[in-house]
Amino acid sequence: MFVALGFLLGSLALSVASSFLDATILPTLIPLFVAAGLAIVAVNVPTQEAERFSALVRPVALCAIVPAVWMLLQMAPLPFPGLVHPVWRSVAAAFPHPPAGAISVDIGATTLALARYAALVGALLLTTALTVNRERAETVLAALAGATTLCAALVIALDLFGAPTAAVREEATSAACLGVVLNAALACFVFERHETRRAKLGFSTAKFLYPMAATIVAFAICVAAIGRAWSGSLSFAAACGFSAFAAIFIVRRLNLGRWGAGALAVTGAVIVFALITGAIDAESDARLTFVRKDAATIDLTRRILADTPPAGAGAGAFASLAPIYRSASPDVADLRAATAAAQLSIELGRPALWASLAAALAGAAALVRAAARRGRDSFFPAAAAASLLTLIVLAFINVSLFAPALPFLAAVICGLGLAQSQQSRSSA
Repeated sequence: MFVALGFLLGSLALSVASSFLDATILPTLIPLFVAAGLAIVAVNVPTQEAERFSALVRPVALCAIVPAVWMLLQMAPLPFPGLVHPVWRSVAAAFPHPPAGAISVDIGATTLALARYAALVGALLLTTALTVNRERAETVLAALAGATTLCAALVIALDLFGAPTAAVREEATSAACLGVVLNAALACFVFERHETRRAKLGFSTAKFLYPMAATIVAFAICVAAIGRAWSGSLSFAAACGFSAFAAIFIVRRLNLGRWGAGALAVTGAVIVFALITGAIDAESDARLTFVRKDAATIDLTRRILADTPPAGAGAGAFASLAPIYRSASPDVADLRAATAAAQLSIELGRPALWASLAAALAGAAALVRAAARRGRDSFFPAAAAASLLTLIVLAFINVSLFAPALPFLAAVICGLGLAQSQQSRSSA
């Protein structure tokens, strides 16, 4: 299992490197590493861990099948004209035998999007299989905190000594938002272990102070990266995740019970609702309300949204549509979607966006309940739940959820939280 863990950490490193390095081969290695890790786990997983893994991932796997089936349907030739994208009817006259047409306007791009989605699901399953063991879970948590802190440090360095592109800046600062939550979880881990092991012979204070100091420095780096972005939306995303994690930690440490947890949840929900409703106008699109980009980019995304059928234009097809709409807006410098929420609506359809949002909120709620049932390891599911809330907010701020690193980080975080959502015995 040590080798499989190496493949997981290697794919995590590749995902971060692919965000900063212009090397097209790096993203193609990630599915290879994930597949190799899954093959090793399938052969070497202990029986007890296999049983626990099966019980944990069964409902998640059933839910994960739905988007894959929808992408396959988007690629398939359809005999129903109402579901076929209008572009196929527009080009039918150019063919001696009109094509059947499909939901997707770019079947090749949808095929690649399905492959990337399969790699993310594989990463979630690999992480879950490996981190049902507590020691490996601790290693993965530290690696995630280190990866997000590295992203934050690199974007600060590029701000000081270079000029990061808009895509790099967006993804790195979004990773820093996750880093705030993950480093808070790592600090809780260090503190909990100090409490439980300080009475043991040979456990020195240095084993607590040095890791805690390193965690605090990493937390400060992530906060600094967010601060340098001068974005209230990013600060709000980080604050939502950190506040959720802190609330779960406080409820457990002070033993406030269900009434205390409910009071904190209601208070937080009222504050968030007030902030959101204050920012959204009656006529504005929630998918574009919190984005801070040039008006031409937002207008391009808005026009594509207006022309997109309810079934979407096909996963991965935004890159094919953007140049067409750019002809009417030559001032657009960035051909990416304004937000991940908007791109998801365009590619998979608006119902898919709200279904994904509902699934993410349900997953976060399940992880919060799991954290309430756990003992000293509650910070694993708590960090995953708080990270999910941060990712939900980020989906309405920028398009980093479609970048190379952030989706992979999200998959690994969710796998870690899922694996540690139930009590398990530590095994090698």
